[in-house]
Amino acid sequence: MTSHTRRRRPSILIAGLLALVLIAAACTEDKKDTTSTGGGGGGGGDGVTISGPETGAEADGFQAALDEFTKTSDIEVTYSGSRDFESQIRVAAEGDNLPDIAVIPQPGLVADLADKITPVPKETLDANKDSYDPYLWDLVTVDGTVLGVPNKGDVKSLVWYSPSTFEDKGYEIPETWDDLMTLADTMKADGIAPWCVGIESGEATGWTLTDWMEDIMLRLHGPEVYDQWVKHEIPFNDPKVKEVAQMVEDIWFTEGNVLNGRQSIASTGFAQAGLPITDGSCGMHRQANFYAANFSDANPDIKFGPDGDVDAFYLPTMSDEFGKVTLSGGTYIVAFNDDADTLAALDFLASEDYANARIKADFGGFLSPNQEHDTSLYSSDLDRTLAEILVTADPVRFDGSDNMPSEVGAGTFWKEGTNWVLGTNELDQFLDNVEASWPK
Repeated sequence: MTSHTRRRRPSILIAGLLALVLIAAACTEDKKDTTSTGGGGGGGGDGVTISGPETGAEADGFQAALDEFTKTSDIEVTYSGSRDFESQIRVAAEGDNLPDIAVIPQPGLVADLADKITPVPKETLDANKDSYDPYLWDLVTVDGTVLGVPNKGDVKSLVWYSPSTFEDKGYEIPETWDDLMTLADTMKADGIAPWCVGIESGEATGWTLTDWMEDIMLRLHGPEVYDQWVKHEIPFNDPKVKEVAQMVEDIWFTEGNVLNGRQSIASTGFAQAGLPITDGSCGMHRQANFYAANFSDANPDIKFGPDGDVDAFYLPTMSDEFGKVTLSGGTYIVAFNDDADTLAALDFLASEDYANARIKADFGGFLSPNQEHDTSLYSSDLDRTLAEILVTADPVRFDGSDNMPSEVGAGTFWKEGTNWVLGTNELDQFLDNVEASWPK
């Protein structure tokens, strides 16, 4: 997913990533947080509509890149984003009211919508196939047909922190999981909540819990067991899965570990959850690289990097047994019709020109999986580092819940997990309910 550049720091090396899916819906003038998904069948001089899950600064960056395409093609392309996109696109599909193009955040959702999606044209594939890791194409290939093009990539195995807080308190970047747990205890003793955690995200509430469990599963049991879990070769209530959930429980539910306590987690918005690290209210926030856009939304003048207001370090491993295990994610672009304008926009979105235009727009929160793009265009050392190592993580695994059947990964895993966090379900009930929901 890129051309690469690697930034090293004395005690930190952030590990890398892959990429995936974006989604399309109706036009709207408000790119910040819209909820419409109507339209579809555009082009023909009427413009192309795209919808997806990106809002705020990320949506503005996407639209800025699309505007560059409009300048050279005379095809007007308009993006609208919503945090409830996954739910809305399903409703739009059922009502045959789809946008021209969509940004899809789960390969499983691409497969669910396969009969509505226009396959990627051979010309677009031939021109761009070698620019991406083959694994990324495989994730959205159904019955031998490629249905989407990689849009953005995310490094998820990251922990955000305040360099000034670490310097003032004499904290060191942890190199091992034990170091991380010791650091958390030290922060708590210093009167700082070690973790900022929030899983509220509208109808997608609970997705941040899935990332925590996936990262811990990779570190505790390794990629082989991780793959078995995602493919349901072991049940969701397997003792190994329970062990992972218990580790999350120990971190999240122990008094003093999370800012404002356990009962705040389900009601604290994902977009706001990590912001308190900038004022020292909490020490760390485990979240993907795209969270940078939320810091920028809150403070347009914020500076990233080891000498800035916020920086990130690689979430440490628990042993050397499994290598530099890294959780990744991303979005894909899919088309819902074969109109000439729609396919022209899809072709642009598959290209390095799109990646370069979006990076130059400099709204943050975006890393390209396109191996041909110009990584020197990123404005921060952090983004350049992540872009450079995007495809060098070894081993790397794509977001597990995004690869599970969508009724599980974007359904019961979210909902039952949220109930567990709220305390309305016990741990065993959470795992048993998700297992019972798995399609036969």
